[in-house]
Amino acid sequence: MKSAIELDNLSYHYDEQAALFDDFSLKIEAGDWVALVGHNGSGKSTLAKLVLGLLEASAGQIKIFGQELSEATLDLVRGQIGMVFQNPDNQFVGATVADDVAFGLENLQVPSEEMPAKIQAALEQVGMLDFADREPHHLSGGQKQRVALASVLALQPKIIILDEATAMLDPEGRQAVMATLQDLKERYGQELTLITITHDMDEAALADRIVVIDDGQLALDGRPDEVFTQGERLHELGLDLPFAAQLSQALRVRPDHYLNQEELVSWLLNSSK
Repeated sequence: MKSAIELDNLSYHYDEQAALFDDFSLKIEAGDWVALVGHNGSGKSTLAKLVLGLLEASAGQIKIFGQELSEATLDLVRGQIGMVFQNPDNQFVGATVADDVAFGLENLQVPSEEMPAKIQAALEQVGMLDFADREPHHLSGGQKQRVALASVLALQPKIIILDEATAMLDPEGRQAVMATLQDLKERYGQELTLITITHDMDEAALADRIVVIDDGQLALDGRPDEVFTQGERLHELGLDLPFAAQLSQALRVRPDHYLNQEELVSWLLNSSK
């Protein structure tokens, strides 16, 4: 399988003394949904900025779909990656939702006659087409993030990185955004690589793979069921288990492997019969 992102022996120093990443390597396969988790200050967002070329590595190599990131390839690499940040208000530039989605297309000089169909398709994918003529600041937090995601989708990137995109949302907004991501993965499959940067382990549980970063070091890496069996290690790293895993541990009779919330409910119903 082709790699979407390859980090080889990557090093990054804040200054001459302070090194965050030192000889760090990581490979993310095309089509995977990877949750990048860790405590605040562990290096998650810095890693995303290095991949985007917003920060320059001190040493090592970054490849996006086999293309090495360099000054000469920066625009080409960035064209394949979409980024959704924590605060959607910082990304809005248009007077209406449709205008905001159009902004990125205008920057790419997409012909004006092609733009309405692309805007409509992007808003449909995130369930926000009915809000096309609304002013962004009148939307809820979850709606704003889905519009920010639509603005990225309209550019048809191969990789989407969401940096703590649900951190400022209420539970309803958070659920709506995560449901949208699940729908996108089902729709695009191997054509879309998702990276969600988060400290919320319930969100991380939805991914195909969890990568735990601790002060610039790779601490854990595996499927959710593999990572969540290491509860003590996660606590040492300043992270909690998902609610379903915490509930499983509190049961007198426990499942013999990790179950998500839906699976746990089914297991509880069957075990009580």
